[in-house]
Amino acid sequence: GRMLYLKVFTNNDQLHNLDSCEVIHGKFNFMGMIDSTSMGELFMDNESIMPIVLENANLNIKLNNLEQRVSGGSLNNKLYRYLEQKSQLETQIVELSNREAHLILTGHDPRKVHKKLAGKADELYSKLEKLETDFIIENNRNILGTTFFMVLCSQYPYPIMTSQIKRILKETSPAFHRLPFVQGYLRAAESNMQYLQLN
Repeated sequence: GRMLYLKVFTNNDQLHNLDSCEVIHGKFNFMGMIDSTSMGELFMDNESIMPIVLENANLNIKLNNLEQRVSGGSLNNKLYRYLEQKSQLETQIVELSNREAHLILTGHDPRKVHKKLAGKADELYSKLEKLETDFIIENNRNILGTTFFMVLCSQYPYPIMTSQIKRILKETSPAFHRLPFVQGYLRAAESNMQYLQLN
């Protein structure tokens, strides 16, 4: 009996209701036509549950306590493979952090524990960064590359150039560089980097 809402981002980055439906006996259905591929989100009442790519395909959405997944379209398949790999790495990072805390709490020397586990932590963070970078580069000609470049950039308090962003820009197409968000971010980042060098 709960309501699901399918929302998409408008040109000014605001979420707009595209469709809604009621969940009846654990099933729901959205129908409609779109004129271009776009990134959206599925909401239950006012809570964002999961991302979805609106593409020209019959999409199957699984939503339960064990799994949240969209399949049936090539971009959604890519998206959820990526999210699964990212989640696995993030889980390993949390487990390593918990292991470090447990060892320290059981009387081991914090410096020795950190030294022992630091290499594994660096390796996991490097894998996570490579996964993000490769995903954006591989998808720089579709909505996934654009969206996840924006997600990556939004984690910084202000636009800056990092080695990861430089690699992405080096290996993406001219069309990607011409996207309004990418152009705006680059201009702001270059200005900020010049300011930081002067001060």
